Amino acid sequence: MDPRQQALKRAFDAHNAGRHGEAEALCRSLVQAGLADPQLFFLLGMVLHKTGRAIEAAQWLERAALAQPDSARIFSGLGCVRQKLGDPIRAAKNFSRAAELEPQQANYFYSLGNVVYQLGELEPAAAAFQRAVALNPRDAESWNNLGKCLKELNRVDESIVAYDQALALNPGYLLALQGRSISLLTAGRLAEGLRDYELRWLTLKPRQFSQPRWAGQKIPGQTLFLHAEQGFGDGIQSARYARLARERCGRVILECRPELKTLFADSGVADEVIAFGEKTPPCDFYTSVISLPGLLGITLENIPGHAPYLKAPPPRELPPPPAGNFRVGLAWAGSPTHKDDAARSLKLEMLAPVLAVPGVTFYSLQMPVPKSDEEAIKKFPNLVELGGFTDYRATASAVMALDLIISVDTSMAHLAGALGKPVWTLIQFAPDWRWFQQFGEQTPWYPTMRLFRQPRRGGWPAVINRVAAELPAQNRGKQL
Repeated sequence: MDPRQQALKRAFDAHNAGRHGEAEALCRSLVQAGLADPQLFFLLGMVLHKTGRAIEAAQWLERAALAQPDSARIFSGLGCVRQKLGDPIRAAKNFSRAAELEPQQANYFYSLGNVVYQLGELEPAAAAFQRAVALNPRDAESWNNLGKCLKELNRVDESIVAYDQALALNPGYLLALQGRSISLLTAGRLAEGLRDYELRWLTLKPRQFSQPRWAGQKIPGQTLFLHAEQGFGDGIQSARYARLARERCGRVILECRPELKTLFADSGVADEVIAFGEKTPPCDFYTSVISLPGLLGITLENIPGHAPYLKAPPPRELPPPPAGNFRVGLAWAGSPTHKDDAARSLKLEMLAPVLAVPGVTFYSLQMPVPKSDEEAIKKFPNLVELGGFTDYRATASAVMALDLIISVDTSMAHLAGALGKPVWTLIQFAPDWRWFQQFGEQTPWYPTMRLFRQPRRGGWPAVINRVAAELPAQNRGKQL
């Protein structure tokens, strides 16, 4: 063997053994010696990638790809580096080329699936993971990632099958257990889903209390503390369970976000209501309010779906609409920090067909108005900005003065439903698990709520046009 090729082999051996400094020194000496071997360029690029020098690594790997355009591993390595550099579009092209060159290599399809998922291209990602598990059916990570893609494509039953495959290979695979719990809940399999949903405490930082955690048992004469968890909508939806928990103990203290305290206290949902951040009163047991459905044995058949279960203050006096106009409250965006906000929220201008419906005066319940909509809101003279929402009690007062609420999947929809007001909730194609799959336009949580579901991913125009078409009938019904 040529001495330079022997040195290149030693460099590969050093790299594979984790001796990256030795491998780099050998590679650079061979470059200095004039060896123009694409595998040398590839190895130097991978050593630089492993040691955190991605920009220089990409330069050497590009040189290798030009010299040897039929090498799958070169393109795969270049894809890894470009992914590290935050260039998923070119990374996807590199992984796709690697998979094209060696279509029997499951890891290339796995890498391709990950990067196109990052780009939000769920159908190609699912196809890549399906190919990966077909080639290597014992790869739990590919099964898990396939389950995640299928859930987001609203193919919930298929996602459960994929998660089951991942867990058959690795029973303790936490990501698969957590992902499957959401799919099970979305499918309405509450007993199984709520059981596994408690595994969130393995990745979240649990609240620390000296008292024992409540397991749902009867504790007559004793005090149960329900601590807050998750967002405003979660808190509103979960407040209904405090009364059920009260049947198993002597007294219930409910903690909530400060903005919800006055509304919950006025509604008498618990014996005592405190705000998050206040000192915890004496208690005997504790649990999260989000854990209550599982502890109370909630199923589709016994969901406590009565409304109203929150007590509204007197209706707020609103700027009067033209005589005979229908009064509709509008909330079009959720919290931008929510992990799925881009899929569930709207830009105000997208609602132009709804805002053009005659005989309707709209009142903004948006808290706050997104900066990107501050100019757009001026284009709709029939959209009245209210303001003055100091807390959810004040918001509830405004809600009670309206005829109908139209909201995306955010706390405003939960508030209107909990107050027993008519509410149309606009739902993304792969919705939050609480909206299930099998109920169509109805929801067992809120009898006065109607769901307008996207017919496909990103299909807001169809939803908005339906709302615009059906809204005039609501006004006519009011006038009758």
